Amino acid sequence: MNGISISTYEQGDYKADTSIPVPNRFVANASGGTAMRVELQQRAPLFFAKLLVGRDGVDLRARAVARRTNAAAFSLSTGLASISGGVPNMLLSSLAGTELNLSVLDVQGLASLNLNLLGFADALRIRTGRNGQTYGELFNAEIPLSDIIGAMADSATGSSTASALLGVAGRVAGKSLRLNDVIDLGPMKGSASSTGQPNVVLDALSLLRMVLSPPSNTAIPMDISASIPGLTSTRLTLVTSSGTARSPMLTVTDSNDVILRTGQMRLYLDSSVSVLLPGIASLRIPVYVEMAAAEARLSSINCAGGSSGNGVTLSVTPSIGSAAIADVDAAALTNFSSPPNMRPAVLAQILFSVTKVTGYSNIALGGVHSQSVSFSTSDISSHTVKQVSTQDLTQGLTSSLAEKTQVNVSVLGINAPLSPLVSPVFSLLGTTAPLLDGVLNSVTSTLGVRLGNASVQVHDLRCGMPTVVA
Repeated sequence: MNGISISTYEQGDYKADTSIPVPNRFVANASGGTAMRVELQQRAPLFFAKLLVGRDGVDLRARAVARRTNAAAFSLSTGLASISGGVPNMLLSSLAGTELNLSVLDVQGLASLNLNLLGFADALRIRTGRNGQTYGELFNAEIPLSDIIGAMADSATGSSTASALLGVAGRVAGKSLRLNDVIDLGPMKGSASSTGQPNVVLDALSLLRMVLSPPSNTAIPMDISASIPGLTSTRLTLVTSSGTARSPMLTVTDSNDVILRTGQMRLYLDSSVSVLLPGIASLRIPVYVEMAAAEARLSSINCAGGSSGNGVTLSVTPSIGSAAIADVDAAALTNFSSPPNMRPAVLAQILFSVTKVTGYSNIALGGVHSQSVSFSTSDISSHTVKQVSTQDLTQGLTSSLAEKTQVNVSVLGINAPLSPLVSPVFSLLGTTAPLLDGVLNSVTSTLGVRLGNASVQVHDLRCGMPTVVA
């Protein structure tokens, strides 16, 4: 065509490594290579210049490298098994630093609304006037949080949840975010169009939680007693950490060494409940939970088995950690480099007396080994979510702690193991524990991570996508 011909072509491999100079990223004749380098040639005639060089034309050459990539999009969370009371609104409002006024129905709508990631990105480009940018440039820009949440509403046009998102967008003025801090688009970064790209979806509640997350090692206190019948007061302090840099929750990748993590988390739940015991007006139950980061690694992408045999395997480690009924130094919660000083908790003190009731229990969870989780093409197309558990807890977390609590009664600092208070206090711990389990489950589910449990989902698999890379 127009005198253009193929001068040379070579098969090889291409390393998308920014530490390697661009001309050296293609390796010719590499075994198992999925890249091709093609050089085109066209003869360009010379007119006046031929009198100077003695030739009637010159050969023009252009070279390009393209490769076939296999891409999988997956996410790690715990889903939101149940939403009760106003805890999710209180938590999300605390993360945002302002009251969001989300009803239970609003939160349920967010949890059930699936957003196409690139559809949301397209809406964000329109809203912010960045139509000429690639997705990578868009996600690397500092964008007002109100525009980000507004674009979520724009991409959910026709959904009753869109109005709730617009309401949230109007309450977060003055804040901004770079989306690539929470979402890594991988091979989609260089594209300006969703055509031919993986169809990555995530629920609106997860995306909202991700963009509202405060900086690491920030203590977030909140009073959530109003929504917990049976508890007279409940004070929650939440601290999250993702280490020295924020790790994206959702990553699209064609490289097997990518790890997807949730952040570390510390929860301190200090609750009290009214009791009818001689001299004791209320029983205090402080629960401390330390949660390690859950992680999912993309182990393999199988594109050699045809449409029915293709699939993705993830290596998943649930969030592990420890939990205790104990008093801790609240000021030390933000220092993730050392554990807070845990000590027996003062559960109650007899009015006008020197009698004190204390309790202590501690559970350390195992489950440090990863588990392989495979997704077939059928699993992927049906949006199957698979659960991975440490299987260390046979019942609720606080209930497990309550069973193991050592209750002590002391008079003038001297233990009184035969005190008639030991048995009823232990019994009250057991009956109150399910209430606290409900609080912890609602909080951690809203945050997308639960102790000893993880949910993973593969959103899309594309085999052999051709892309010009150099």
